[in-house]
Amino acid sequence: MDLTLDTKQAKAADSIASSINEAGKYIGTITRAEALKSERGTLGLGLSFRTDNGQSADYLDIYTQKGDGEALMGAKTVNALLVCLKLRGAKQGTIKCEKWDREVGARIKVEVPGYPELMGKRIGLLLQKELGTSNTGKDTERMTVFGVFSPDTELTASEILDSKTNPERLPQMVAALAAKPVRDNRKGRPQTQRTAPAAGVADDDDIPF
Repeated sequence: MDLTLDTKQAKAADSIASSINEAGKYIGTITRAEALKSERGTLGLGLSFRTDNGQSADYLDIYTQKGDGEALMGAKTVNALLVCLKLRGAKQGTIKCEKWDREVGARIKVEVPGYPELMGKRIGLLLQKELGTSNTGKDTERMTVFGVFSPDTELTASEILDSKTNPERLPQMVAALAAKPVRDNRKGRPQTQRTAPAAGVADDDDIPF
């Protein structure tokens, strides 16, 4: 039988290993910036991310504020994200993105509340694997955002706010991630303290963008 190139089949071969499942440093594009609100009223940012070589990480959900207004650790990460994107804020609106539909058994395009200004923006992420326990008692694993950096300069949020030009913080963060690539939050096991990236605090007059 002669061989004939089928480009669709060729692209499909990559999809088997397209999901990011290892901790590390990645550069890519935000494909989902969803405004999250849990049943308890906790607010957050739901990210999906695709690297330059086609790998993807979905449901990088970062919760920032409890229903009573108390700030959560994720607020630092989201603020670091805004700094690395050189944005002073992002208004909520409607975004179009892909999400998994259990009934259909496939990814479908949907419209959801989100942040249009974040969609399609390039960003650098340090991703860590997190082990957990589902409501049914089964072990789960997902990728979480360990750190954020500028994809062009490799500067972190605090370095950008301090108008630094030499990226010194990122190698330290990469080393910290390499030392603990997996965070084990499974029930019945000792909990680990997560190191969150420092977003930095600055007055409006001190923000260099």
